Amino acid sequence: MINSEYPNGSEWRKWDLHIHTPASFHWTGQKFNSNPCDPKNAPLVDQMIHALNSAEPAVFAIMDYWTFDGWFALKHRLSQDDAPKLEKTVFPGIELRLMSPLKGRLNAHVIFSDQITNQELIDFKSNLKLEFPGNGVRNLSNAALVDYARSVTADKLKHHGIASDKVAENDEYALEAGSKMAELNCDSYKEAITKVKDKQAIGFMPFDTSDGLTGIERNAHYIYVLGLFKSSPIFETRNISYWAAFSGIKNSQNEKWFDDFQIALNNTPRLAVSGSDAHRFIGVEGNDDKRGYGDYPGGKATWIKANPTFQGLQQAIKEPAKRSFIGTIPPKLPLIKDNRSIFIDNLEVSKLQPSIFK
Repeated sequence: MINSEYPNGSEWRKWDLHIHTPASFHWTGQKFNSNPCDPKNAPLVDQMIHALNSAEPAVFAIMDYWTFDGWFALKHRLSQDDAPKLEKTVFPGIELRLMSPLKGRLNAHVIFSDQITNQELIDFKSNLKLEFPGNGVRNLSNAALVDYARSVTADKLKHHGIASDKVAENDEYALEAGSKMAELNCDSYKEAITKVKDKQAIGFMPFDTSDGLTGIERNAHYIYVLGLFKSSPIFETRNISYWAAFSGIKNSQNEKWFDDFQIALNNTPRLAVSGSDAHRFIGVEGNDDKRGYGDYPGGKATWIKANPTFQGLQQAIKEPAKRSFIGTIPPKLPLIKDNRSIFIDNLEVSKLQPSIFK
């Protein structure tokens, strides 16, 4: 059955499934007020909407650290009569940090349906457990992040460049400090995803990108890594060999480790994507360190052949080899462009979607 909103069926589009908003503590520039629905945030949300509309990708996912406030601010603004029209698909998401055997950090993401309710997102967050010094745990909340910052040693604060006196005196500063340092219990991360009803939440792990799984020595911590491999339908990478291996494609570049890799994946292909990880609306051209929405490092764009919907994303997860690509442009698209009249004629004659798009 043809979707009336997308009559051409599944098409190749750019997707940027890793952006930040002014709710992220690492955001570059003006930030939202602590209340995402504060009317004073409206001009900044409008800037975000214009930036989303102007960027090339058709689909975005917000991955703010520890919070859904950026999504709440956007959703609230779009409910108002004088708001700009959002012309792109945007999914809510969250970026977290897991307690791990990694010497550095291990980040983790979750992407959600854009139809999920605010309360379900709040409930998801409350199911996450922060690891506190002394083997204690707390449900994730802003208050817990503040308390975490006030519970660690002065040496740890100093290591992260955080002033202990300001942590003690200033809640906002302590919240940012806790956001920089805190780590989640890994099992609570995996379990919280399963508790979201109707499969509206998808685990999304960085692989060889910033603070990803390749920082863990796999054989030394095999069970830990294996658990995250098997519970994550999406991985972030900008390496074409890894994209092929995640998609279930063996080639000359990955053949030596492909079989072991597939065992770790439980012989189930995964969708590999490359996000911009943008911390500003508009990037500086040619500067990968100052990326804006849709600015993929090294030009490694994510292309997905699906309707720009959460259902389309789920379909791409099922068929990543056929429905995803990381790079400048999917190989079939230049063929279509160079032979456009042939495909258009065939489409009009057959009244069917051209197979080249499938």
